[in-house]
This record gives sequence, C-alpha cells and structure tokens, in this order.
Amino acid sequence: MIEVKINENDSNQRFDRFLRKYFKNAPLSIIQKNIRKKNFKINDKRAKKDDLVKKDDIVKMYIKDEDYHKWVRKDDFKASDFNLDIIYEDENIIIIDKKSGVLSHAASSSDYGKNLVDQMTSYLYKTNKVNSRDLTFRPSIVNRLDRNTAGLIIGAKNTKALRALNEAIRQGKIYKYYLTLVEGEIKKDFIVDTNISKYENKNMVKGNKGGKRIITKFYPLESKNNFTLLECELITGKTHQIRYSLHKNSTPIIGDRKYSKSKINYKKINLNSQALLAYKLVFGKIKDLNYLENKGFISKQVKEIERLKEEVFNEGFN
Repeated sequence: MIEVKINENDSNQRFDRFLRKYFKNAPLSIIQKNIRKKNFKINDKRAKKDDLVKKDDIVKMYIKDEDYHKWVRKDDFKASDFNLDIIYEDENIIIIDKKSGVLSHAASSSDYGKNLVDQMTSYLYKTNKVNSRDLTFRPSIVNRLDRNTAGLIIGAKNTKALRALNEAIRQGKIYKYYLTLVEGEIKKDFIVDTNISKYENKNMVKGNKGGKRIITKFYPLESKNNFTLLECELITGKTHQIRYSLHKNSTPIIGDRKYSKSKINYKKINLNSQALLAYKLVFGKIKDLNYLENKGFISKQVKEIERLKEEVFNEGFN
C-alpha cells in the first residue's frame, strides 16, 4: 500500500484528473480500472472518480509497488542555470522579459534547460519559491511567444494562480499589446478580423474561412520613409496572428522571413528576425488575483524597437 498526502497545489481537482497527472505513465484505461476495483481510498473511504481531492487529504493506493513505480510521474527535473530578466514577481505570478531567440517551451529533448519554462522553473526551485515536491503541479506559463518574438511572458507559481490566469485569458481580461515596425506608411487605425489555419507541413498559418477567428487592432504611432511604428492590440491570441495580419494588410513586419518577401537587407542594422515585441500587459479584474487589477507592466526592450525605428526611418532604404 502506498500513501500520499495532498498539498495546496495538488488540491481542488477531481480525483481521476489527479491520478492522470500523478500516474503520468499509466494508460487512462488502467487508472479507470483501478478506480472501479476500489484500489484507491481518500481518508479511508472508497475513492470515486469525481471526488474532489482537498488539501491534507490522505490517498491510499492498494496497488503493487512495481506498478506504482512504473506508472508514477518521473520528471526528474534537474535545475539548470537561468538567465532571466524578471519584470515583476509576487507569491502567485512572475512576469519575465523574454529575449528574441529563446524558446518559450522545449520543442525537443535537446532544448532541455534552453527554454524559458525550464529556466523559470530552475529559478523558482533554486530560490525555494515553489515546492519541487508537489505531486502534480509544475510552474507554468500562460502565454507563449514565438522563438524570435521578444517580450513579456506571465508565469504561474501555484495552481490557484494558474487556473485564474488561464480563465482570465479565455475571458479577455489580460490585455496584451505589441510594438512592431512595418514596411509601408499607415496613417489610420485599422482592424484585421479574419480566419486562419496552420499549414500541415510548415510552421506558418494561412487564410481559411473554416479556420480559427483572429482579431487584432492596429494603431500607427509614427511613420517616415515608408516605414511605420505600430502598436498592436491582441483581441484573440493565435499563433502568428500579428505576423499574418500584417502580411495580409501588405505591410509586413521588417525582418520577418516567413511572411515577407522584402528584398531589403536588414542585417546591416543588426536585425536577423521579425521586429516584434510583446511590450505591455495590463490586468483586468481577475478572481483570486484582484490586487492586480489595472496594473500594467512594460518590457525593458522597448529601447531596442526605438533603436530600430531610428535606423529604418533614417537609413533611406528606398
């Protein structure tokens, strides 16, 4: 018999969902079979799949040791070095200013320790701000950016914050703004409201009436020499949403290799990827995180967009 105690971050979830995370290597059918066979108890009472596990509950598992060790989650997280620019942190959340070229999540095993999630987790574990012994919870980010898009990413340090932030994003209560530089002169605000889907064999999106809806608002801030500095407000949040929308508008982001056919050599101004920065976050009223209401945060990398603006506005490419 194996006995585990439920802590705060593992609480307030259905028992079957807890087991699916805890026994990460067990097929769902095996978990369901063991629940039906009454092989689990919560506080010495038969556990049902829809029971809610709570803090300090004792779960007893009447299964073989060899099965337990075969099924149980084996993350074996090894804290690595971290290089984070932390904009804000409290007991629930952390806001990090991601550099261009850094992955948000690992795309393969070779990315271990080289992505923002691993670095954030290393920082939180090494500084004892998150309990590495949580049974099912791991620190997570709630918004992600392309490898070559820089800017603000929000991390959740506990289950309560993760649920609250994910729900806030679904309800549009976290307002996300980007800065970018585009080819073409734009004088008026505009909105791109369309539908997209992903290509099957390449990491790009395309217009598709049957695809997912994307809505982005664009506000021109300054124009010169056929270039425009734009503020972009995400109403929805889909992969490559801003990049595709500006391509569709025939005003591509400078340096964008996927969605622009520009012949301008931006390498001479030290730009090797799209000039796109997730520069501002503003929080609305969020349940369990009310203290964040109306708080805004700005990326330190705005100065890089300003540098690029001065370069393209005065370089005279055309």
